[in-house]
Amino acid sequence: MVTRTTRYTRRPTVPTREVARTRVLLSVLHGQRTLTTAARELGLSRVQVQTLLHRGLRGFIEALGRKPAGRPRRPAPEAALREENARLRREAARWQRRVQTTDRLLEVASGLLKGRVPMRGRATRTAPSRRSGRSRESSDDPDGGERRQRLVAARQLRALGLPASCAAAVVGVGEATVRRWAARVQTQQPLARPRGPRAMPLTAAVTETAATLVRDLRGLVGAETLRRSVPGLSRRQAAAIKRRTLTALERERRAAATRITVTAPGVVRAFDAMHVRTTDGRRHLLVASDGAIPYRTSCAANTRYTGRAVARLLAEDFARHGAPLVCRLDRARQHDTAAVRAVLRRYHVLVLHGPPHYPRFYGQLERQNREHREWLQTQTTPSPAALAALGEHLRYLCNARWRRRTLGWRTAEEAWIQRASLTDDHAAFHQEVQHRAARLQRHLAGRGHPADLPERLAIEQALSARGYLRRVSGGWC
Repeated sequence: MVTRTTRYTRRPTVPTREVARTRVLLSVLHGQRTLTTAARELGLSRVQVQTLLHRGLRGFIEALGRKPAGRPRRPAPEAALREENARLRREAARWQRRVQTTDRLLEVASGLLKGRVPMRGRATRTAPSRRSGRSRESSDDPDGGERRQRLVAARQLRALGLPASCAAAVVGVGEATVRRWAARVQTQQPLARPRGPRAMPLTAAVTETAATLVRDLRGLVGAETLRRSVPGLSRRQAAAIKRRTLTALERERRAAATRITVTAPGVVRAFDAMHVRTTDGRRHLLVASDGAIPYRTSCAANTRYTGRAVARLLAEDFARHGAPLVCRLDRARQHDTAAVRAVLRRYHVLVLHGPPHYPRFYGQLERQNREHREWLQTQTTPSPAALAALGEHLRYLCNARWRRRTLGWRTAEEAWIQRASLTDDHAAFHQEVQHRAARLQRHLAGRGHPADLPERLAIEQALSARGYLRRVSGGWC
């Protein structure tokens, strides 16, 4: 039966001899008597009556006070004694375990002395033989009889109560070795697994055949498939050949690549658009940038990505920062409208299109767009009205706050301010490009190239002749 504890206090019983005094003091508390009258009736002094009243009020106030929640805290001496008692119990248990272990060890030693368990030393591992490729231990114990005896001895030690690690150490092997032998016995496998001969050295013909296959398949072939395709090749050797061949292919690719660098700011202007998610759907951020330094000349937000929006941004950009000789545009249909062509003719700016389906030609601005996306992802989703201000703030951060090693640890804005003014005649440059394109057209006619290839090559030749474009063989990206 469970007895419930309660905090209810019953009404106290007043002793008979104290009834009169209690009534007098209660009447004083109620205001029915004065202290002087009560002292005269009780035969006490006024101070004694007042002391009794104060004691009663103190007890009444203490009874009304709220006690702290939870169990009452144990006194400090009692808590210290409990902690000491727990520590002594743990210590006694530890010593009890050590005594039991010592007893087991004595029992095992007694069994060893009586010959119940054979005592053996740990076998030393030797290097495999060069002729046969087998280890000396495997050749000395071909049928696994010695291993089986060690396993039986370890099991006997375990049956006597010795821990697995101690039993394995006594028979001269590791604990993992005993477990492996036991698993092999349970699955009826031989304990001794002699090592086979080492792989034969590769011949030049086998290596060349495997490397050629890796080159033909551009590294898509796996090591196991390569091993099965080329006789006399192990899987490890196939993996090593594939790794070396892929390294050679990457080095050849970099050596054959050409890096194009625009040497002067203000000569080439690049333009592209990127999608931005807003609270009211997708919007478009139109960004124009210089081709020589990562200086964003313009950044505008538009609801729709149209030719009129592109023409408006290019016109404002050319009027604010000066018209370049070349504007690099991709092959989006918004870049080939009547409004865009009119702006380019008005400022005598040539259009430089890259090869079809070759986005790496516009890699500079694509990298800048990746920086824009990384920064925008750290912001909360903006509203369409706030996107323009956010894009302008992004342009300020990339131009004025980001110091770059490629610019000598200057900002793009500092490099743009220190640029030399462009003094080339746009009309003369345009005429030179037309003459070069006409000569190239005669050599490239009928070869299946894009229609604007002569103009693109002519623009690159004209820029190189003026020192605005530099080609470096052996790319590194």
